[in-house]
Amino acid sequence: MFNVDEAAEEIRQKPYHLFRSNCLTKSIWLVKECRKQNIDAKLVWCALGLVKIKLPILGWVTTSVFTHFWVEANGRRIETSRPVGSSGFLGFIPANIRPVITIKF
Repeated sequence: MFNVDEAAEEIRQKPYHLFRSNCLTKSIWLVKECRKQNIDAKLVWCALGLVKIKLPILGWVTTSVFTHFWVEANGRRIETSRPVGSSGFLGFIPANIRPVITIKF
């Protein structure tokens, strides 16, 4: 039986690569797998999101603007880019991105 959380965890564990295996490509894969199993899933593009980052060398923490993708399945936001709680570029955690403008596909 297909489990959305298990599938998401499997894809999160795949190494992140900016051009081949990023938040967009990983989210598209999960949406396709969910839809094959007749689970309502949408790709969500956060065209404008705010997140706290740590600037290298200076060590300052500031708020920055980012774009990001995730999956919405069964009414929940499911991050696929990195393992839950792990930080990405500039020390931000993808789940902490606060969406300002989102578009669902």
